[in-house]
Amino acid sequence: MTTAPASEPQSSSDEPSPPKSLHLKHLTIKAGDRELLAETNLTITAGKITVIVGGSGAGKSVLLRTLAGLIPNHGPVIKWDGQIESEHASQAKSQSEIDDESDTSKAQKDKAFAAETSLTDQPRIGIVFQQFALFDELSPTENVQFALDHRNDRALTSGQSSRRWLEDLGVPAKTPVAALSGGQKQRLAIARTLAANPNIILYDEPTSGLDAASGGKVAELIRHTHDTYRRTSIIVTHDYETLIPIADEVLLLDSETRLLVPVPRQDWPQIPKRMRPVQLSETPSSPATLAEQSIQKIDAFFGQTGSTVVAAIRLPYDLLPMFPRPRWGLRFLAHYLRLVGGVSAWIYLTLAGLIIGFTGTYFTFRFLPFRLYTQPLLIDELLSSIGFAFYRILVPVLATILIAARCGAAVAADVGVKQYGGQIDAMRTLGVKPRLYLLIPIVLAFMLATPILEWMAFTSARFISMLTFTATHPDVGPFFWEQHFYRNLLSSDGGWPQGWGWVMLKNLACGVGTGAIGFYRGLAPKQSASDVSHAITSTVLWTTLYVLLVHFIIALIEF
Repeated sequence: MTTAPASEPQSSSDEPSPPKSLHLKHLTIKAGDRELLAETNLTITAGKITVIVGGSGAGKSVLLRTLAGLIPNHGPVIKWDGQIESEHASQAKSQSEIDDESDTSKAQKDKAFAAETSLTDQPRIGIVFQQFALFDELSPTENVQFALDHRNDRALTSGQSSRRWLEDLGVPAKTPVAALSGGQKQRLAIARTLAANPNIILYDEPTSGLDAASGGKVAELIRHTHDTYRRTSIIVTHDYETLIPIADEVLLLDSETRLLVPVPRQDWPQIPKRMRPVQLSETPSSPATLAEQSIQKIDAFFGQTGSTVVAAIRLPYDLLPMFPRPRWGLRFLAHYLRLVGGVSAWIYLTLAGLIIGFTGTYFTFRFLPFRLYTQPLLIDELLSSIGFAFYRILVPVLATILIAARCGAAVAADVGVKQYGGQIDAMRTLGVKPRLYLLIPIVLAFMLATPILEWMAFTSARFISMLTFTATHPDVGPFFWEQHFYRNLLSSDGGWPQGWGWVMLKNLACGVGTGAIGFYRGLAPKQSASDVSHAITSTVLWTTLYVLLVHFIIALIEF
């Protein structure tokens, strides 16, 4: 990895956002029963590089995600309380200036602080993730353009195009994201973050997993980027040796006091001695009893069921077509159409239709009781019954089950990888709600693809049924088959087949539910690759059960 090429600062036409400071006021963070950060009051100075260091397990990454707004106040595991506010560099005061203020009462300070910060708007915070969180299905140029198109200040003219950002950061524009080197991916992540015009940039362990030489080049890149684009930069790291040399200020997340404390420059050499790993309690915990395990599983089941019910109730609202940028909505729709209704799905459903058509036709006549006597009398009725069963029952049921299993799993895998890889969080930091570019395109893709795939399955079933019947009954031929196969399906006016509305209803209901289940199972928190695998298998289970339930309910009404 090479250092970034020298470039001129942004032109005034870009009107970059001024750097802002961050005020942490009575901030407390807990992970389960363990307190990571006690009540902390601190100002992170605007326009400087602030490096946050701490021992292993102290909670640095949790703090970073809290500052980025990626963790809700009262999550299932992480909970935090307090205020995170900001102000422009012209308003900001360093920590030393705050400490030197005259000693007024706490109530007066709080009142003045609230009055001062209430007039400031929320900062735009960008984050360069440890695993980069790039959109693999987009090109490097599109990754940056996505950030440009979702700036909060799009009314202002951007002085740089996406290609110019790539040139400034030394990223090849024509190489697929998956083929970029680690250094190029990091540069692309920085370019995308800067293109969104944030006031504050957060770096999550930017030198993790790198050797000393590569880490030094990353530090140079961060320093160069900071000096060129003048943003407030906050780096969370355990690699103090590499990143402290570029720091303007250093904060220590002390695992003993659980406070975020400034470290004076003269004390920076002592930081290694103060970075203590978290000492967890060595008191062995007694294993949970069978009753306690049962209660935990029941709580987890009802918690999951409750979230599923809430998601189902919210679904009509969540599906409102409110793409922030129609261009990107159509781009993601095309991606999920390829995933759900691509060529492999055509082959999959066509083969399924061939199996249904052959087995349904051949074995109906092959195992007919007293075949030699009854077949000449019932042949026309059997064909009309086969046609009705294929069109109204067998093909819709089997096709939607296969679509639910294959396509639902594919969607859960796609969204699960985005969740595990940080792309979902990257969307949020760019001001995009994931449902707008994921849930809505996924459901639309299923609504478009499911009827088409089911029709392909029926067409192949009908075709192989005709061939099978013709081969086994050469004396009557295909004309006889066609005349009776459609007899119970033809309407009196010669238009659409009878019951086509019920078939379409089943297709759409199954498609919408399968897409929503795949999305929400993929969107669930992912801590490891096994969580992604679990999301895929659970999606297959729940979508299959859902499809069977839909067919059962509609069949009760239809027949």
